[in-house]
Amino acid sequence: MNSPAASRATPAALTLTPAQLAAMASPTRMAILQRLDAEGPASIRELAERLGRPATALYHHLAHLQKHGLVRITEHRDTGRRPEAVYAAASARLSSRDAVRTPAGRRSLVRVATRVVAATLRAFATAASHAAARFEGPQRNCAVRHLSFRADHERLARINALIEALETTALDAGPQGDTVLLTVLMAPAAHTPRSAST
Repeated sequence: MNSPAASRATPAALTLTPAQLAAMASPTRMAILQRLDAEGPASIRELAERLGRPATALYHHLAHLQKHGLVRITEHRDTGRRPEAVYAAASARLSSRDAVRTPAGRRSLVRVATRVVAATLRAFATAASHAAARFEGPQRNCAVRHLSFRADHERLARINALIEALETTALDAGPQGDTVLLTVLMAPAAHTPRSAST
């Protein structure tokens, strides 16, 4: 018999448009998407509790995400007064492949990357100051690695395969355990040409 993780199909990636990528470039909207990804569908009231923000501050952001196809309503719950919409992320896998073919899309990707890195840094700073942070061993939940190295075609292909494996592992995660933010940012190092000695 298959385990729940083994039987779960890998979700299809949502190929983002430049407009969708731009819609994500907001700290609040990014936080909403992260919570829906990690903790599953939620009403505005539940999201407000998860994020520690007033529900009234989330309506506009959820409407914006829904308008751009990044979240969808999965059901309406009967609350006794009026039905309560339950929102889910449109997909746990997002691909910016098409969106970054335009200069505007690349600018939006930089804004999204800035928000994601900032959110991970805030979470790291909070965790690192508490006893729950584990910096060693197989149950480590806090780590920082900054590597600068040369990568030929073969090494770069291997690194990209490892990034894909990380994403697959995260997407196969079930409802058990703690929520973890894992941000991978890779870029060619800026190269400053050496001046000729005189």
